Amino acid sequence: MGDLTDLSASDIVFAEATLEQRQISWELNGMFFASPLSLSDYFAREKLLSQQDLARDGGCRYWVLYPEGRPDRIIASCESFCKPVLIAENGGVRESRGHSVAHIHTNPEYRRQGMAALLMSRLQVQLEQDGECTVLYSDIGKGYYTRLGWTAFPNRLVTLSLLSPYGSTRNRQEPRFEHSEPRRARYLKLEEIPDLCALDGMYLSRRFHNLPPDGFAHIAFLPTSAQVLWHNVREDFMAEKLSKPRPMNRGAIADNGKTWIYWRHDWRAGQLEILRVAQNEGLTIEWRADEIRVLLEAALVEASAHGLSRVVAWNPDEQMTLGSKGVGNRHQKSVKVVVSEQMDKMIPCFRWSGGRRTQKTVWEDNYAYGWC
Repeated sequence: MGDLTDLSASDIVFAEATLEQRQISWELNGMFFASPLSLSDYFAREKLLSQQDLARDGGCRYWVLYPEGRPDRIIASCESFCKPVLIAENGGVRESRGHSVAHIHTNPEYRRQGMAALLMSRLQVQLEQDGECTVLYSDIGKGYYTRLGWTAFPNRLVTLSLLSPYGSTRNRQEPRFEHSEPRRARYLKLEEIPDLCALDGMYLSRRFHNLPPDGFAHIAFLPTSAQVLWHNVREDFMAEKLSKPRPMNRGAIADNGKTWIYWRHDWRAGQLEILRVAQNEGLTIEWRADEIRVLLEAALVEASAHGLSRVVAWNPDEQMTLGSKGVGNRHQKSVKVVVSEQMDKMIPCFRWSGGRRTQKTVWEDNYAYGWC
């Protein structure tokens, strides 16, 4: 094998990473993924996340390629999370398993040799033994993973930007964004998340059972507390290492308790990211949109208080779009609302197990909570 850079597929081992290989992989991909953390802090964060409910007991598994006989030399690596999904198809609804793949990385010494494609093909064979679908979020556009058999979905983004001086509140004496109807919403605390996630999952299941047969396969990842709390642990770690105040508010809920949102403080991007919108279906579209407007205003208050310049939400539906426009109409001098599409990063890619291909898949509630 010479200098170990001229390898064929038969020379390469695909395996679940040992603890030592996991550490080597973090050292390699940390050069790309760690910023703004130091490498040592990045290792600490990944170790902490591996101990959370979402990742424990096989919830997250780590995978590597390495040359046969050289397990210390990592060619490529990634990780996969096993999560519950709902599928509505052919008039029936079932709960199943799906996988989310993250941190796909090739050692720079082995790039442009098809190693990432080899990793993904072998990984897919492995994951199909225990799941009906796999997703990932591409930061290299749509083309690469489409050629490997994935279906790229749009990632529309609604951005509510705070206009100066509200979006740069470094000096706490500067004015902050003010809610037009503060009594219509209250903030959510960490301890409320588990019960709300259980209720959210019930609402989602009810909605799936009420979907009319339409010839499409509808799929959604269940909004479990393990998934949402994983994001909270991650943002708390980042806050500590970046000398930010630990967030106390994890979302907001309408005064009638029928609509709420979870969010995370994205210190790296300088924004408050809406993880998910949960709603009781027993509301008119207009009323649901107005409740979302109220909750988005609460999110903007939170963003302003922490010096974050904007609030963002993935793939807004009709109610989210109307609610966002409602914010813009009420706060024309302090908020700019833009709906755009991400073309080169965080592109949701989906693949059914068993090579099944269909253009008739509806990925419901494709919000940021599903990203890992």
